[in-house]
Amino acid sequence: MTKNRNLLRGVAAALMMVGVVACAVIASPPQDLVAKNNHAGLETWYVKEAAHLRQRAKDMLVMAEEYQKNPEASSRGVMSPKIDMVQHCQTLAAIYTKAADEAEVIARAHRDR
Repeated sequence: MTKNRNLLRGVAAALMMVGVVACAVIASPPQDLVAKNNHAGLETWYVKEAAHLRQRAKDMLVMAEEYQKNPEASSRGVMSPKIDMVQHCQTLAAIYTKAADEAEVIARAHRDR
């Protein structure tokens, strides 16, 4: 029973982390820039957001490398040993990279206006 409970806790914790990341990948642009239709300001904001997201992706890849060096660390705490932390970090890095790509597309759209 305890093993199943720990597995459930680990899965729940992983799902919560993914949910938080998915909901907060790209922040909302400042409303004053939107209200003023300030395309130059919005372009700058999205370029900075893309850079921030790319740094988060790099951080996740570094974390994945650390888990690869020390696999025992990935099963400590509430996380289930069945959750592959290397894959988890790589997935988050891919999500951040995709969000950065989208932010750059939006920045270009504002630049072209």
